[in-house]
Amino acid sequence: MQDGRGRLVAEVAEPLGKATNNVAEYEALLRALEEARARGADEVEILADSDLLVRQIAGTYKVKSPNLAPLHRAALDALAGFRRWHVTHTPRSQNTAADALANRALDGLPVQGTLPCAPDAGAGLRSELARLSGRLKGVLGVGVKTVWDGQEVFLEPDRPFPTASVFKIPVLFELLLQAEEGRLRLDDAVTVTEEMKSPGSGVLKELNSSPALSVADLAMLMTIISDNTATDILVDLVGKEAINRRLASWGFSVTRVPMSCRELLFELAGHPKGPYTPKARLEVEQILKTRERSFAGRAYADHDNDLTTPREMVRLLEMLVRDGPLSASVRERALHFMGRQQVRDRLPLHLPPGVEIAHKTGSIAGVRNDAGILFVPRGPVLVCAFARDLADDQAGAGAVAEVGRLVHAAFV
Repeated sequence: MQDGRGRLVAEVAEPLGKATNNVAEYEALLRALEEARARGADEVEILADSDLLVRQIAGTYKVKSPNLAPLHRAALDALAGFRRWHVTHTPRSQNTAADALANRALDGLPVQGTLPCAPDAGAGLRSELARLSGRLKGVLGVGVKTVWDGQEVFLEPDRPFPTASVFKIPVLFELLLQAEEGRLRLDDAVTVTEEMKSPGSGVLKELNSSPALSVADLAMLMTIISDNTATDILVDLVGKEAINRRLASWGFSVTRVPMSCRELLFELAGHPKGPYTPKARLEVEQILKTRERSFAGRAYADHDNDLTTPREMVRLLEMLVRDGPLSASVRERALHFMGRQQVRDRLPLHLPPGVEIAHKTGSIAGVRNDAGILFVPRGPVLVCAFARDLADDQAGAGAVAEVGRLVHAAFV
């Protein structure tokens, strides 16, 4: 098995006992589809050196053998579970890896390159995370779930955590869903004016010109560099009420977005009622650079704040890898944005080169967060880490980075 970029995902070789070649070919197809589904795949391309199997699956050959009929039906049922599939004939001379695996199984030899997951990985990870939490001067919440077998590991699963810019994930979902529903267009242009600019992270607030950017470009800036101006333009476009209605309809009881970036940062600066003028924005920027650390106020409260829990965030992330409220095209587009994240000082910091992760970070004083999907050979791992009430923000970011390393080590 290989992923879409040609990287090895798994090798499986199992003896079947006494059986015909045709039975073995169908059994191999069913086994491959089972492994693909366990890894969260929603589309597959099967390369098989059995011309008979390929033609029977395509319907150009009838299934006459009573031994193959139930296997054929089972294969069609399994394929129907994928959004898109294709079965192609390939000569045995070009299918040497699979042929070699078959020979190893026949000879009773061990398979090299099989990629199992240790059955106690979750227990070991839980202990490591508990030790990490005990060393942190602050509160650490973690959620982890493997897509292929549903293992879950949590710290503080149901405690509310301020999301900071992680709230941009539900904003992105709502934006893409409204585009799919025809309520807005991603290629529409928005001219960014001085009055639209928000304090905090991003580049748009630093520009002297008034650029015209597409809604899709604003979504990219919101996601990959956490641009607050781009975010607030999109929040105004889709509406906070729509975002929160959608979250409630999905059954989330804590995850909400009552404040935009501008409202959150003005709240932090002690100016919750504005006015939201360009001059006030510059004043807020200065206040946030010099204010003393305090965890009082709405921005740190467990209600009427931009909040989530580790358990709810894992559920939200799971929508990106399973059929459900998000269509395949929305899932693909959201992962496209999140996979280009440029803030790499948290979950990805200690990952080996080339490891893929699609994620979104978040920060305010005393809070360091990250949430996303880590792609390991076995399949996707849903992971979020939230650190709040921090005495040292750098230590909080370091703890989130260590969560990424521990999760990767547990499942690879």
